[in-house]
Amino acid sequence: MNDSSSLNNSQENPDLFWDISSITNKTKAIRFFQSVSSSFCVYSPTVEKIYSNFEVILPKDHNSNLIVLPNPFAFHDTFNRVNEEAIKSTGILLFPGEVFQKKGLIICLTQAKTKKIQHIELDSASIFLNRLYLRRFNTPFLPILLNGDLKEFKANSPYLHLHRFDPTAVTELSQFDIRSISNTITERFQTMIKKKTHKHTYI
Repeated sequence: MNDSSSLNNSQENPDLFWDISSITNKTKAIRFFQSVSSSFCVYSPTVEKIYSNFEVILPKDHNSNLIVLPNPFAFHDTFNRVNEEAIKSTGILLFPGEVFQKKGLIICLTQAKTKKIQHIELDSASIFLNRLYLRRFNTPFLPILLNGDLKEFKANSPYLHLHRFDPTAVTELSQFDIRSISNTITERFQTMIKKKTHKHTYI
């Protein structure tokens, strides 16, 4: 797929056009995002769609942007009519472990009572977050990405802010469709946990 067709798609849907001009170390950020993006779905509020099959395209001027380009032939991998209220911010961050002198990926979250920041290895964090969200919201933790979630920590390391899909807030879909979305998000996120490659260096 060439750059021109990619740009045409991004212009039709601006949510696919990720501006990284404010990130200092763009090479690290792009490499990190490329290494983990296949384990997530991406939501576009403009068109109310969740994409589970996409490429990360770098235009010629990728010093300022990247494009999340859905596969136009994978209709079954795109979920339509997902209202924006069903996508919620979490405050949960995903870092490459190197930031904390560790291997793999690290989840960072703030404790509700003490406001202390916890750093948890991905494997343990996945189990913990599922239990936490089931207890609090009666739904598993279903991480999803939006344009703007790729950020930078102290101009040194990239990280991702994780949004979540909330099945209880969906207004226009059947229970079958909601289960399909939830299962797809879970399956993709589990691939990150199962990958032996997640122990390697990301940045």
